[in-house]
Amino acid sequence: MKVFCYDLTLTQLWTERPNHPGILIHDSPMFDGVDERQKAAAWTRAKAESERLGFQYICMVNTDDIPDKQVMDGFGLDMHDPKFLRAVLTDQPDGCLLGVRF
Repeated sequence: MKVFCYDLTLTQLWTERPNHPGILIHDSPMFDGVDERQKAAAWTRAKAESERLGFQYICMVNTDDIPDKQVMDGFGLDMHDPKFLRAVLTDQPDGCLLGVRF
């Protein structure tokens, strides 16, 4: 969670500059072993800050690592929620990324 806070702080600072990447990406190992409530709080904060400052936040996680809806406090990460654009990788032909099967 320290890395998450550090990254979000840097992102907040670089959005004040004219030339910045405009994107913050985290991979699932960063949240390995983190309590559901902490994950939910982090993702809710990242969502709020990305909307406030105009950057995109991408967090790549497995579906079984997404906290329950009760913990997410109204911030749903339902796979069919139209508010979020996600790439869903499966073992089906349409679940490939750039033609590569994982």
